[in-house]
Amino acid sequence: MVSNKPKMTRPSVYQFKLGDFTITNILEGYRHLDNLYPFAGTNADAAEVEAIAKECHLPFPNLEHNFVPSLVDTGNHLIALDPGFGEKAQFPTSGWFNNYLPDAGYTLEDVDFVVVTHCHPDHIGNLIASGQPTFPNAEIVFGRVEFDYWRKGENIPDFRAPTLSMFQEICQPLEDRARYVEVGEDIVTGVTAVDAFGHSAGHMAYHIESNGQELMIMSDTAAHYAISFRHPEYNFSMDDDPEKAAISRRRVLSQVADSKMAAIGFHMPFPSVGYVDRHGDGFTWVPAAYQFNL
Repeated sequence: MVSNKPKMTRPSVYQFKLGDFTITNILEGYRHLDNLYPFAGTNADAAEVEAIAKECHLPFPNLEHNFVPSLVDTGNHLIALDPGFGEKAQFPTSGWFNNYLPDAGYTLEDVDFVVVTHCHPDHIGNLIASGQPTFPNAEIVFGRVEFDYWRKGENIPDFRAPTLSMFQEICQPLEDRARYVEVGEDIVTGVTAVDAFGHSAGHMAYHIESNGQELMIMSDTAAHYAISFRHPEYNFSMDDDPEKAAISRRRVLSQVADSKMAAIGFHMPFPSVGYVDRHGDGFTWVPAAYQFNL
């Protein structure tokens, strides 16, 4: 029997406790690129981006871009946030969420809510599989601003035309079974939508809190763990509204840093959980060590 599961050549599932909740990160995939500049820092100078990369012991201009969905198990509900590309995988090293889900102890049928932080392909592709909802028992949750933006299809950047087509193919057929939330609204108790608009029109982060412990699921608020943190004013080439994204990035990173809460970033190096410290006028991503294993 041939398995569709990719050979695990690196850790691909990481699970930890946050208060009474169980959080799981799954490496849905990755891609290797050779354009750190201008991929990160489109409004910066190439030499500045190269200097940060070398300071962080990173090659230049090469990079690895991870795709990391999260699960929040409250004990009463299982929430999947941004379950990846699925069968719409655009790279041979992606589309693995469903394959690794059993390693986390769950099935597709176990998921009660699928929360879409924004409607870019690596976040919505896995909502449908073989023409049917991938998560048969789940309510799909979109931000109201985000869904309406793509539904209207106005002022879409030219490079996002394929994204609009995917939204129309995948998200619009789910419209009647979906739920729409506003900033500040809870999905369930302890899971709250946060304004992180800019990367997409209604891009959300989600604040998670259980038994006094806090976590910010930042989604694509910051794209690169060195460049986007050290200089939050540097634009990311995939931001739909770069100026608004930079404002949201600084605000969300400030909140995370000042509160000392943990954070997860969809594109942070796996296992994609850590902390944010202030660094001059910017920030530093501090990967978690063994804090969550104790």
